[in-house]
Amino acid sequence: MLKTLLFIIIIFAAGFFCEVHSQSVADTSKVLLRFNEPMSRDGIFDNSNYIIFKDDDTPVRIFKIGVVPGDSAVVLFTEKQIPNGKYKVIIKNLKDKSGNIISEDHNVAFY
Repeated sequence: MLKTLLFIIIIFAAGFFCEVHSQSVADTSKVLLRFNEPMSRDGIFDNSNYIIFKDDDTPVRIFKIGVVPGDSAVVLFTEKQIPNGKYKVIIKNLKDKSGNIISEDHNVAFY
């Protein structure tokens, strides 16, 4: 039986937010980030716009980014993560379709 851990972590930005939505216990190499409105494709596939740290200091490698239909979520394909580990994700340089960029003051989430 596949168990799924659900993380509801909100990143507030200029008019929109992102949340770390889920991570599967069986497959710890994917992280779903869900936005409350569609995102611009400009920069959304750039790995350097996402940073994940384990325990605040060990970087987690991100191999690629997939976009969910409707552009309101992305899947980060990463190296294996430790179930129930403590992680921090930082998002930068992303915009919604209206051109609002995620503020650097509100771009960090923990899961």
